[in-house]
Amino acid sequence: MYYYIFDVRKCKNRRQIEMIKDHLSDLGISGEFAVPDRIRPARELAEQGIFKGYSTIVAIGADDLIGEVASVMLSKQQVLGVIPLGASDNIYKIIEANTWEEAAENLRFRKVTDTRVGIINEQHVFFSYCELAIDHPTSVTIEFEDFVLQAKAKELFIANQFPNFVRRFPDKLDVIMKSVDPKSTTIWGRFKKAIGASGIVRDIDLTLIRTDGLRLFSPRQLQIKVDGRIAAKTPATFGISQKTIRLITKKSGHA
Repeated sequence: MYYYIFDVRKCKNRRQIEMIKDHLSDLGISGEFAVPDRIRPARELAEQGIFKGYSTIVAIGADDLIGEVASVMLSKQQVLGVIPLGASDNIYKIIEANTWEEAAENLRFRKVTDTRVGIINEQHVFFSYCELAIDHPTSVTIEFEDFVLQAKAKELFIANQFPNFVRRFPDKLDVIMKSVDPKSTTIWGRFKKAIGASGIVRDIDLTLIRTDGLRLFSPRQLQIKVDGRIAAKTPATFGISQKTIRLITKKSGHA
């Protein structure tokens, strides 16, 4: 039983809306369709679909819609399906599809994968990664575990699944930061040298940290973007979900 939360604004025209519905019907996986709006946002519709007893909740739309629906699906027995429309390349990679048609076929020939997600401020969910919007080198403070790190960052990413990174620790977030090269006489410089042998630091100005949670501060408020949209602003907390989402991905051997 499929419950589709369909952001029709992402369709090119009315014809594409009908094309998607017809394609799902042809695959034998038609169901109830709900369109989110200001009165009934995607999160509320997802909760409604679960209450109605649907076993599969499908988000049809871009990253913001997918993330909003996903936040409801943590630890639920129901499975989450995704048909990307106007979504980032990372979403396609995560569900192992190249087009919305392939994503629809994933729903029919399903493989269910228990997936963890990143969480910002205990409310915003992200599958892929988020980025600190920095227009020039900016001082940042990162608190994680028993450490406090300070640096002047040029770029900073916090990733649940980062493109081209092998995810060896599904219960950890990756923090990737490119910074202005600090002098080795500073505490930060000495710390970088000290942990360099462990493999955390890969380059003199590139730092990689793996942690299950952190807090990020900056002297001036900076935007935190998820796939181009503003999800939050500093200061902010980040974590990895302890609960999982039952996500539909491509079944092995299905072309």
